[in-house]
Amino acid sequence: MRMVFSFLHSKQYDAFVEELGISSETLMEIAAEGIYREISERFDLRGARVVVVAGKGNNGGDGVACARRCALAGAEVTVFLPEGEYSPLLQKQVDLFKRFNLGEIRHYGDPSMAAEIARSDLVVDAIFGVGFTGELKPPYSDVVETINSYAPYVVSVDVPSGVDENGNVGDVAVRAHLTVCLGALKTSVLLFPGRRFAGEVAVVDFGFPVDGDPKPYRVYEDEDIRDMLPPRLGHENKGNFGRVAIFAGSYQYPGTVYMTAVGALRSGVGLVYSVVPKSLKHVVNSPPPLPDVIMVDVPDRRGHFIKENVEYVVQARLNFNAFVVGPGITRYPQAIEFVNTLLKTFPHIPGVIDADGLFAFKNKPLPDNPRLVLTPHPGELGAITGKSPRTVDRERITIARRISTTFPGVLVLKGAPTVIAHRGEVVINPTGNTALSKGGSGDLLSGLIGGLLAQGMDPLKAAIVGAYVHGKAADLMPGERSYRVTEIGSALAAAFTLIEKGEVPFIDVASR
Repeated sequence: MRMVFSFLHSKQYDAFVEELGISSETLMEIAAEGIYREISERFDLRGARVVVVAGKGNNGGDGVACARRCALAGAEVTVFLPEGEYSPLLQKQVDLFKRFNLGEIRHYGDPSMAAEIARSDLVVDAIFGVGFTGELKPPYSDVVETINSYAPYVVSVDVPSGVDENGNVGDVAVRAHLTVCLGALKTSVLLFPGRRFAGEVAVVDFGFPVDGDPKPYRVYEDEDIRDMLPPRLGHENKGNFGRVAIFAGSYQYPGTVYMTAVGALRSGVGLVYSVVPKSLKHVVNSPPPLPDVIMVDVPDRRGHFIKENVEYVVQARLNFNAFVVGPGITRYPQAIEFVNTLLKTFPHIPGVIDADGLFAFKNKPLPDNPRLVLTPHPGELGAITGKSPRTVDRERITIARRISTTFPGVLVLKGAPTVIAHRGEVVINPTGNTALSKGGSGDLLSGLIGGLLAQGMDPLKAAIVGAYVHGKAADLMPGERSYRVTEIGSALAAAFTLIEKGEVPFIDVASR
């Protein structure tokens, strides 16, 4: 597991470390040593030409302290600084650099700047850090344009200059080949479009504990997901792996039943029930596309679920440990009534509410049920909260976290990246790509999470594992552009195998 800092987290962390008796100056030296180490692992600095472009603040101080180390390692170093006053820590680093005559110090606007950057082996971008907001203005925008135009290789300190903590970028920002985050990963390099500017990302671990409220965000890795998976002892039968009921589909959207069921089946669940409107049965079950799914047809009205279907399920004594409701059921009033009735009838069974099912909460409070996982995309969450999809997408961490402080269940805000929020804590999912940007991808995810819930996983872990494996399956595709969601569904098995055993088996992308 890796920690992720916003600007607020970074400020709190610096203050916390100072309370431990570690000065800001010492922390800057630790940061500079880490940046230097990442550079020296990639470049032979003896005789190399290094250009450091610093700002006026402490980010610039980190850059100049790194410049000192590069010079002592044998590099030819030139530092470019803006005119004006500097932060006290940066001024100390500049004085040290001058005192030992370690290289040239020049200013922005120097006519040699473009040529120096062009003839360099690498450029260190230390202009702005994680606290940057707004748009880059001259002379900074001009300097960044020069870096992007002429630098052969760029190392950004903490974040690429011009990217804010929400990953937002104005007209221009540094396009780094390597970003060295200080203390922890930064939201700036995980959220789009900033993620595209970061290049390879490395982290300098300061070696101090993490404290503060709100808690830092988290990113999980393969080994963390492996530890969360439901154990398999070897003697179990299908009854031990749970039963999930899927309430999905309508006459307009019969494919949602299929995709949600595929996600559930690939989760490792013991049994999958697909509950569908009766008039839809011949569409989704002839010929049977998924022979390992138990189809249950219920009376319907014009191909839609109705609230009376819940009583039908009760009378049929359908035995399930978790459910998924919403994909493709439409937003017709009778379908929304069905969702509300289902939630009232089975309040103690964990469930996933996705897609059209989420509109049961439009202009209404979210349910007071800790067993539920909601899986909206920005448009759906925007409809619930009254915000535009663009606002939700740009502020996905802030909005998801805020909602999670009042909704006791788990919120999975799908997108790039998917954000999972629970009781004020945030997990940023690191897997996935644009192969998932297709209709049906969300159905696959909701079925996967539902299947994990049925196996006894708590809602937060089921959401984290589901989102991670879902994205991992897309990452295993040889490309992103032309794969169908059914093919990503087939790759879920390979994703689980890679996570559990470190092996990638053959992926039959032609599987349907």
